[in-house]
Amino acid sequence: MSTVFKDLGLWFWRLAPANPILVRVVYAGGRRVRHLWIRIGYLSILAAVVVIGVLVKQSGVTSLADLAKNATQVFQVVSVVQLAMVCILAPIFTASAITQEKDSQTYNILLSTPLTNGQIVLGSLLSRLFFVFMLLIAGIPLFCIMMVYGGVTGDEIALSIALAAGTAAITGSLAIAISVIKIGTGRTIFYFYLAIALYLIVVYAMSTLSAFIPAESQPAPGSDARMSWLAAFHPFLSLSVVLGTTPAPPIGNVPDHGFIVRHLLAYPQYSYLVLTFGGSALLVLASLSFVRRGAREGEVTIWSRIGDRLHLTRSAGAEARAPRHVWHNPIAWRESVTSASAGGGFILRYSVLGLGLTLAIILLIVHGKGMMTIADDRYLLFMVVFVELAITLFISTASAATSMTREKEANTMELLLATPLTSGHIISGKIRGLVSAAGPMLLVPYATVFLFIFYDLVSGRMGDPTRRTVNWEALLGLPVLFIAFTAFACMIGLQSSIKSKRTMGAVFSSMAVVLLVFFITGSCATTIHSTDNPQLSAAIMPLTPYTAMYVVVDPLGALTDPGSTVSASDLRSCRIVAIVACICSAAIYGFIGVILHRSMVRNFDMIIRKQTA
Repeated sequence: MSTVFKDLGLWFWRLAPANPILVRVVYAGGRRVRHLWIRIGYLSILAAVVVIGVLVKQSGVTSLADLAKNATQVFQVVSVVQLAMVCILAPIFTASAITQEKDSQTYNILLSTPLTNGQIVLGSLLSRLFFVFMLLIAGIPLFCIMMVYGGVTGDEIALSIALAAGTAAITGSLAIAISVIKIGTGRTIFYFYLAIALYLIVVYAMSTLSAFIPAESQPAPGSDARMSWLAAFHPFLSLSVVLGTTPAPPIGNVPDHGFIVRHLLAYPQYSYLVLTFGGSALLVLASLSFVRRGAREGEVTIWSRIGDRLHLTRSAGAEARAPRHVWHNPIAWRESVTSASAGGGFILRYSVLGLGLTLAIILLIVHGKGMMTIADDRYLLFMVVFVELAITLFISTASAATSMTREKEANTMELLLATPLTSGHIISGKIRGLVSAAGPMLLVPYATVFLFIFYDLVSGRMGDPTRRTVNWEALLGLPVLFIAFTAFACMIGLQSSIKSKRTMGAVFSSMAVVLLVFFITGSCATTIHSTDNPQLSAAIMPLTPYTAMYVVVDPLGALTDPGSTVSASDLRSCRIVAIVACICSAAIYGFIGVILHRSMVRNFDMIIRKQTA
């Protein structure tokens, strides 16, 4: 028996603590300057929030009750900031776990070593999570400072750190599974970031709807916010329960539900931890069987035999596809029709189209049955349209940012420059092809709005403003905004792709620029927004995607405060102003696009020659 325990201990020692991949990555990463600056930046942000919060909140306060109350508020802010930074840093550390080996062409060498599948998967996962967990441990002294003032317990600190650790664990496990099951590339990482961001945004937006708030949930004293059914599936909603901003109902108040649902409602924070760590374990186990699958490609399997019998596989000399008609500008055709641009593949585009239409039909059924109020229907429709547009802008920016760098990395730039095409033809073709490739995805939000307008028209709700979901002029304003925003994103991505030599740098820089521009314009629109002058707000809001979708899809909710009323004449004038502002906004983005196009054409030859010299 002692021999068995000794063998098990040795197996576990080699699997995790003495894992060669874990030791190598931790030892090498701990000496990197980039990781040092990340740790310094993380702790500096947390320390700054704690110091500023303590100095501002506790200055001039002498009562112990006020000190404890202020310390609780500071702790709430620090916990949210910590969780937000983990949601940003965890994908950065974990997404390139196995992809980095494949991009460096060392993955096959790794498979030829005596390492087992478990050592490869766990070594890659734990080596990345090690840095995230060390950041969480390093922030514990800052949390303990607030315990001095009272109002913060050790259980709250432990749960807030555990929620961040669970988020990092499920993120890392999902990244490992994607990298192992589907041989990941650089663009796979960007879609991974997009999926995480969309999940956090969409689930949080759905939690505000009355349909997702249980009747047993009660608001905290002095607040109207209540806990949602989705609290056990979202880190920030679970953190709100821990912080007491949306308290969970006691388990004795939910006796009518089953065992699982009862515990999800009463203990959402613990349920989230069970789901994340349990899901991480399942993803790791599923990844074990895919580690060496790619190395066996070409071997005869039962699936290949079935394909041969059913004539599903093509012979080497068979014609793959019918001849295609190339456009007048071959660059535009190549970017639009073929899979040359990252994110422009047939499967991805039409998967987005199918999923978006399915979601629109489900939302329309919920709207038709009257399961939610008109205000909730409008808000949910706005969120769906905005998320669909955000996906399109993300994919379009990533596609544009990789359109030139992939030519450089594949050594096909010289062939492109050897053709009679001028720099103007190349740039114009790239932009036209990228916007055309985004066309099917842009149909998703447009079709979603069209279905609601068509349903209201058929059911007779269009003539009643109190029952109408969306106004008919949205069909005129949305296409103009969609094309303007998409073309602008493609311009920024293409400019970064020309200037950068690597795909990663081009995508990150273009994403940063697009987000910064839209964030600044959105902040200006939000700052200028005033319910006292809704016409001015209607003229400013179409300058950024978020506020533009809001004012076009739901002008009443965008221009007025909750519970307030507006006259029919003022609302009608705001709708007219919003449509005119949409056209002006598109003209502004078009003018910026013309300037960017001329700059890219003028500097194209000089930049490319310097890079290829």
